[in-house]
Amino acid sequence: MRVLSLTVSFLLLSCASLSHAAQDYGVSKGNEELLLKGFESIAEQNFDVALEQMKQLVDIRPDFRLAQLVYADLLIAQVTPLSQVGNNFTGIEQKKLQGLIDEAKARIRLRKTMPAADLIPKDIVLLSDKQKYVIVQDMSLSRLFVFENRDGVPYLIKDYYASHGQGGVDKRRQGDKKSPVGVYFTTGRLLDENLPERYGAGALPLNYPNAWDYRNKRTGNGIWLHGSPIDTYSRPPMASLGCLSLTNPDFQEVDEMIKNGTPMILGENLQWISRTAWKQQQQEMVAVIKSWEGDWESLDYTRYIQHYSKKFSDGKKSYQAFAAHKKRVNSSKSFIEIGLKDLNIFTYPDTDLMVVSFNQQYKSSNYKGSGLKRQYWQKEADSWKIAYEGAPSMGIP
Repeated sequence: MRVLSLTVSFLLLSCASLSHAAQDYGVSKGNEELLLKGFESIAEQNFDVALEQMKQLVDIRPDFRLAQLVYADLLIAQVTPLSQVGNNFTGIEQKKLQGLIDEAKARIRLRKTMPAADLIPKDIVLLSDKQKYVIVQDMSLSRLFVFENRDGVPYLIKDYYASHGQGGVDKRRQGDKKSPVGVYFTTGRLLDENLPERYGAGALPLNYPNAWDYRNKRTGNGIWLHGSPIDTYSRPPMASLGCLSLTNPDFQEVDEMIKNGTPMILGENLQWISRTAWKQQQQEMVAVIKSWEGDWESLDYTRYIQHYSKKFSDGKKSYQAFAAHKKRVNSSKSFIEIGLKDLNIFTYPDTDLMVVSFNQQYKSSNYKGSGLKRQYWQKEADSWKIAYEGAPSMGIP
């Protein structure tokens, strides 16, 4: 028993002795599958097989705390019946133990709830040719999905276990420890050597708060997608102060695909739809945007302004001020030509809010210009109306 106790003590303390100096984040591929096979062996009461599987896993990733806990449980089970993961440990802080159990449940649950490969999250509506990747995090699944744009159709190419905020979701104020829900965009890259060790392999800042957050008086900042603390392979499902956290090797893999302006859709219980339904949705929403574009070009002010909500605000002008300005400006034109290049359309999860981004090519009888524009459309009754229109949030290229 003394040998067993020493072994368990080593397992529980080994993570704390890992060194940051080496900057070797190891590998992730195959680790989750091996963990789940171990759980299956336990469920089938094949404890010797499970012990070998967990030993293999902790040899690969000595910083995988959940694997260490299960391995230690299996060692103890050689002399004491195994009832539930973690029940044999009284020396671990209950909160940390519960976090490991929650992580185990989240990883197991995905096997039953993983969306079929031919389904697409309904919040990805349209991707421009320049938008190679889009990231989707379903926080109810503790899962981050990476989609690749193939001729306009998003294909799921990678998915990763991911942690989010301790306070849950729908961030509203500074310090609530929640992760935001909505559509955000990466704004840069922070290197691991310039960050505290708790961020691990690096960080990709997001544009929270965006224009819509400012409109709704949401506060806070510093929402990033980043790695895990140097001494930890993975974290419990709700462990951060509001950021999204991957294992360090997984973050490095995602980081290689991401560039400034990559969209990230964050939500809970996301809806996944068939390719046929997705294509129909896309056609309907593109038609809404094209109708606005055509009515602007028509020089018919009444048709044009009906696309804007009475609750419209661009952060400076109210609807009344904006409408008066547009009426005055458009009346001075003999023609207007609009081109929408690099059009991207997304929706906020579980809301009637559409986010539209494009490079606007504007030409009229007395002015010519171009620039990146973002719109937020809200559904009022059965019609989409523009509630915000202007430049993207700060930091977006």
